[in-house]
Amino acid sequence: MHNKIKVGIFTFLGLGLIFFMSVMVNDKPYWWKTCQLVHISVEDASGLKTKSPVRSLGIHIGYLKTLELSDASVRLGICITASVDLTPETRAYIRSEGFLGDKSVELKPVKYLGKERQINQYFGQPRALIYAQALRWWSDQIWSKGFAQTPPASGGGREVPMGASSKDMQAVMNSVDGLVKELKGLTSDINTALNPATLRKTMQQLNLTLDNASKSLNPQSGLTATAQRSLAKLEDAIEQLRDMMTRINQGKGSVGLLLNDPVYAEEIRDAIHKVNKLLAKVDDVRFNIDIGADYLGGWAGTRGWFKLAIWPAPNRYYLVGLSSDARGTYQSTVTTTSVNGVQTVVNSTVLTQGGMSLIVMLGRVLWNRVDVALGLLYGDVAFSMNLRLGPDGSEQRIQIQDSVYSRFQGLAGGASLNRLDNRLGLYVMPVGPNVYLRAGLDSMYQVNGQVAWSAGGGVTVDDEDIKLLFALK
Repeated sequence: MHNKIKVGIFTFLGLGLIFFMSVMVNDKPYWWKTCQLVHISVEDASGLKTKSPVRSLGIHIGYLKTLELSDASVRLGICITASVDLTPETRAYIRSEGFLGDKSVELKPVKYLGKERQINQYFGQPRALIYAQALRWWSDQIWSKGFAQTPPASGGGREVPMGASSKDMQAVMNSVDGLVKELKGLTSDINTALNPATLRKTMQQLNLTLDNASKSLNPQSGLTATAQRSLAKLEDAIEQLRDMMTRINQGKGSVGLLLNDPVYAEEIRDAIHKVNKLLAKVDDVRFNIDIGADYLGGWAGTRGWFKLAIWPAPNRYYLVGLSSDARGTYQSTVTTTSVNGVQTVVNSTVLTQGGMSLIVMLGRVLWNRVDVALGLLYGDVAFSMNLRLGPDGSEQRIQIQDSVYSRFQGLAGGASLNRLDNRLGLYVMPVGPNVYLRAGLDSMYQVNGQVAWSAGGGVTVDDEDIKLLFALK
């Protein structure tokens, strides 16, 4: 009961930490950097949105934090995260990515402070002030996630005026001027190409070509005689082809037998049917590769694995692979000794650190939510059950994994199992369908006086991803 309470507390703490980190990282970019807040008033904020980039001379220095209506204008809250400072000459400009791209904010000129800014800002202050800033940062995280009942009042930060947009308009005018010049050059090229003198010369050359062609096609010319000989040879080839087709229709020769004998036709039809059936079954088979590693706290080592899941059906799979386990593997030996003609056989089992252990399991998925499997897992006889708690269509994004296992001590000298143990963990995919994290307990018993916790992660590659990689190559 004491171990179960520990497992429950660990699981709830892990879920809470994963939830908090996921919300904070997704909703607040550059959360680890200090935010220097400034405000800008614009007449029109079309195309701007929160988290839009803020640049200076093309370099990313912050992001757009808030957009608020203020009288007849829009008030923008800019969060500067780079090591720069604003000057009295700093002006704000609304830029576009390309001609029809997304909008962004540009500040220039700015003053670069160097890499010492963060160090001087925090460690050059009294400790009490550092604690107060840390408490204020934590409060800002809570407010920015929407946990408070009322939003904080806007304000604070420096006000930056808008700059003139004459340079942008001048760039557009220069582009239009260049386009007009290109159109003018194209018109000149067309006039040159349609020069009447050139057309007259072309017609003269065409008439000369037709006159030569009429002479070549004259019945008394050599070309006509050559064409007549070619036609005679073509007629002879057609006669030979007609004779060959007649023999085939009469069933003479190998090709005639193949095309006219119904037995051959039935055998070919059966062979094609079997090949199509085999290809359809192979196309339904799905492969999944899992590569990952865990750190085992009680053993102060790591476990790595390579797993290949073969899915002949959507609800059934075979799991094979290899693993390297810090817990070591059991090896059974048989020692035979002879004393005065009497032989003595001694069976012994030795725990060897390092080495590879097998993964061979047969699994089945029930109701698309429960995954059960039986076989060898990390060299242990195991029965595992995974509860899929993700949303519909992405059930595997969140899983609770539980395995009942026993250390398998080999077949030589008789197979034997240690006491039953349990492995419990949480499996999540926080950033996508191919990267996962897992944490939990690898054993219900203490190892070397410590809780046998484990934590790690890995990547999964589906057969569609493998096909895509080969196609790109």
